[in-house]
Amino acid sequence: MNPFEWHFPTKLVYGPGRLDELGINAKNYGQKAMIVSYARGNGLDNTLESMQSSLQAAAIDYVVFAAIEPNPRSNTIDKATALFISQECDFVIALGGGSVIDAGKYIAATAFSGGSCWDYIMQAGKAPKRFLGAYPLIAIPSIATVGSEVNSTAVVVNSRTHEKGITQTDVFYPTMALVDPQIHTSVPLRLTQDSCISIFSSLLASYLVSTDESEFADRLTESMILCLKDSTEQIIYDIDNDAVRGQLALCAIFAGSGAQAQDKLTRMPLQCLEMPLSARYDLPCGRGMVVLIVAYLAFFADAMPARWAKLARRCFAVTEPDDLKAAAMLSHEVAKWFKSTHSYLTLGDVGIPDEKFDLMAEDAMRLFANAGELAALGKRCVTKQDVIDIYNLCK
Repeated sequence: MNPFEWHFPTKLVYGPGRLDELGINAKNYGQKAMIVSYARGNGLDNTLESMQSSLQAAAIDYVVFAAIEPNPRSNTIDKATALFISQECDFVIALGGGSVIDAGKYIAATAFSGGSCWDYIMQAGKAPKRFLGAYPLIAIPSIATVGSEVNSTAVVVNSRTHEKGITQTDVFYPTMALVDPQIHTSVPLRLTQDSCISIFSSLLASYLVSTDESEFADRLTESMILCLKDSTEQIIYDIDNDAVRGQLALCAIFAGSGAQAQDKLTRMPLQCLEMPLSARYDLPCGRGMVVLIVAYLAFFADAMPARWAKLARRCFAVTEPDDLKAAAMLSHEVAKWFKSTHSYLTLGDVGIPDEKFDLMAEDAMRLFANAGELAALGKRCVTKQDVIDIYNLCK
């Protein structure tokens, strides 16, 4: 096991009904907030009203920017940043899924540091502008997904080019995450299924990214995958169960925090393949992932067979002793799980045609490749042709 560093500066306030404490907690961070959320009419209107009442009771002024898109656009974030500055706000409150919280990160940091949010995107072969700091951010997730409420990463879609870029910086850690599972009961079934797959993809990213062995880290990840599987199978039949929502929220928080990853904190090629789908076709991240994961696991089963086989045996009841054979079985077992929870989708199901595969692969390589190759899996590097071949397997 290699040396590692883990940074978790976010204050976590967790539990049903904790939204009522927003005003009391917010007093620690400033006098005037910008509340950032989706456009009204999306099921969060009552939650937004409760937040405003809590802030008013605490004598905290606020301005509302309710216009963030799923897969947030750079021009929208820049407009919100300009409003934050002109209204002399001194902290951000983000209510929504990963898209809104990511937008909140860019607003808080870009308002502090200047320029446009796209200036800070990591691109292959080009050093991004560095943030100087950020205003405080309170993240209130409305759904359990990729753990944006506790991590240092955010994504944004370029409004002009439709590319989806990523930034990772310590200034992006939210100051506080207020996680109230009762808010999550407003999430409809399809988005709930997508969110569970998002959590799964985060856990895969730490488990299948390296040949390095750490039994402690692996057992943490495996336990979260098993909890996630159980919770997913419960929530699709009891959509308003806030106890199960709470378990999903914890899976998202700790998967997103990197607590289980240790020395393996890095971006998995799977994530680079998904970003062009959600950028160009406005898919929720989890929906893009459910389309890709089965094909990805099948395509790369021989890249790190011992890791694939270990996951198959410990989390998907595979008993095959041969690593290569067990590794090949993982994708079939994951597909069975997706289908049993009515989550399974193909590229055809989400309306992405074959003729866009080359364009999407080019997006992935332009933004994330180094010397023509994406991040390696074991000794195998991922090429543009690999990306296209995986897309073809997803039809």
